[in-house]
Amino acid sequence: MSEPSSIALDRRSFIKAGAALAGSLIIDFAIPLGECPAFAQTAPAPFAPNAFIRIDRQGVVTLVMPMVEMGQGVYTAMAMLLAEELEVGLDQVRLEHAPPDDALYANAILQSQTTGLSSTIRAFWMPLRQAGAMARTMLVAAAAKQWSVDVEGCRARRGAVEHAASSRRLVYGELVDAAAMLPVPAREGVALKPLDAMSLIGTSVKRLEGPEKIDGRTEFGIDVRLPGMKIAAIAVSPVLGGRATRVNERAALAVRGVRQIVNIDEAVSVVADHMWAARKGLKAAAIEWNDGPNATVDMGTVVRQLEEAARHPGAVARNEGDVDKALAGAAQRLDAVYQMPFLAHAAMEPMNCTVHYTKDGCDLWLGRRPRRGRRVWWPT
Repeated sequence: MSEPSSIALDRRSFIKAGAALAGSLIIDFAIPLGECPAFAQTAPAPFAPNAFIRIDRQGVVTLVMPMVEMGQGVYTAMAMLLAEELEVGLDQVRLEHAPPDDALYANAILQSQTTGLSSTIRAFWMPLRQAGAMARTMLVAAAAKQWSVDVEGCRARRGAVEHAASSRRLVYGELVDAAAMLPVPAREGVALKPLDAMSLIGTSVKRLEGPEKIDGRTEFGIDVRLPGMKIAAIAVSPVLGGRATRVNERAALAVRGVRQIVNIDEAVSVVADHMWAARKGLKAAAIEWNDGPNATVDMGTVVRQLEEAARHPGAVARNEGDVDKALAGAAQRLDAVYQMPFLAHAAMEPMNCTVHYTKDGCDLWLGRRPRRGRRVWWPT
């Protein structure tokens, strides 16, 4: 038996390896294991050909989700985009939120990692399909190499690669180590499925996040509980630009459990030990409002303002053809005006935020990012 080889391991690499061995490591984003040669020999990184996908040795496909679910079904729709090109069932995909990283996960329409403008599918229709196709291409290539056959004779289906001529089949979990050793193809060069070959996109499926919302497993922002935390109830001026003219702070503070009244003119907050005290204190404050310059604004006012604005030139997003010439030469012209009432684009969950402020920074828990805190650093 040969003597064990000596490995130079500095303090930084030793600490990284120790943390990994303790089972507290998320290797996709936290630590590059390649810096620790001793650990890299025994724990290869998972198959992650791009920022959106991980596949482990059990064949579990993880979609690293760049956007957040706001009730419109993007968790399911994004998973469908990936699953379609990766050739796995929707039931084989699990979701994990992406870390904040505009370089990897920016919404191309909004130019940042932002969910909004009903733009998620438009922005990620191509990137997620390409991500799935990249992984599929590498897994098929790994199987063909292992079997010593042409790639053209292999196909991916339901989380496995099949070789029809020899009836051989390998599931993705058996191929991930070999696939991880292959060069990653350029996303623009991978072949995407034609629209008429799609079997998942365009179908009606059950929402992935639905069951957890129904049975109460989903954690919303308002579910956050921290030791010693206080609860604030807030009243905002019912009219934009309004101000609080009278707040009975003495009556509010007389409510048991109320700790503080915060008045910023357009809103008043009552901070208390628990929600019941905060709500009771807010009612006791008997706030009186001055509606300000918009006191008489109604829907008719809004319509008139929009009609007036439409008579003036606006910003041009695209200028193509000659509209005036086309209208002048049209055989028939239809003019119609459509109006919709002013509606609130409001969340079903009460808008909320939990904040833990310390001398070093500020931890935030936001309703649009469930199960995850995010630290925001203030300048010192």
